[in-house]
Amino acid sequence: MRTLVIAPHMDDEAISCGGLIARRLSEGAEVGVLCVYGRVYDYGRHDGTEEEEKDFFAAKKALGFQHHWLGQLREGEPHTVGFYKVLELLEGGISAFKPDELVIPSANDLNQDHRHLNHVCRIALRPINLGFCHRVLEFVALDGRVRQPTYFVALTRSDFLLKLCAINCYQRERRQLPSPRAPENVEAQARVWGAVAGVEYAEGFTPYLQKE
Repeated sequence: MRTLVIAPHMDDEAISCGGLIARRLSEGAEVGVLCVYGRVYDYGRHDGTEEEEKDFFAAKKALGFQHHWLGQLREGEPHTVGFYKVLELLEGGISAFKPDELVIPSANDLNQDHRHLNHVCRIALRPINLGFCHRVLEFVALDGRVRQPTYFVALTRSDFLLKLCAINCYQRERRQLPSPRAPENVEAQARVWGAVAGVEYAEGFTPYLQKE
């Protein structure tokens, strides 16, 4: 199994897919993370990419995935980056890694760059590029629009704690209650999705493509 997570920003791989990454690694998979945008704060006035890179590598060490690519394209105003640079980055990463399983952001996210990236991912995932990939999942953002996932990855307690450890590596992205990204609510959501799937913890996804 080769799993590639396409994350809009450094931190999305931990928040939305940290459990899946931990589970796949425990099953012996090769896991890669491709982060497309660099982080900016204060409506684009402050570039936070360098400080978040340090957090990303701490999160990578916590989860233990083997491969990464950092696009560092400017976030916030998708039209300023457009399609070609993002599409070239995605197609290059997919072609190089040849994933069996691909995880992309959801079109139902509230963040405009997440939605834009979903759009470009769908262009990159035209059939000619999918000969080796048998599953494509859209991850559900915890603070996005409500949508019930229909594909669940069962997590052990250890998987969930690794996810939480990776989330906590991102110091500027930490949240407190009542945010859905507060640690207490991250665990509550994992338990709810686990209850739906009949296990203790789970991460939820929406299938985009599933081949036997």
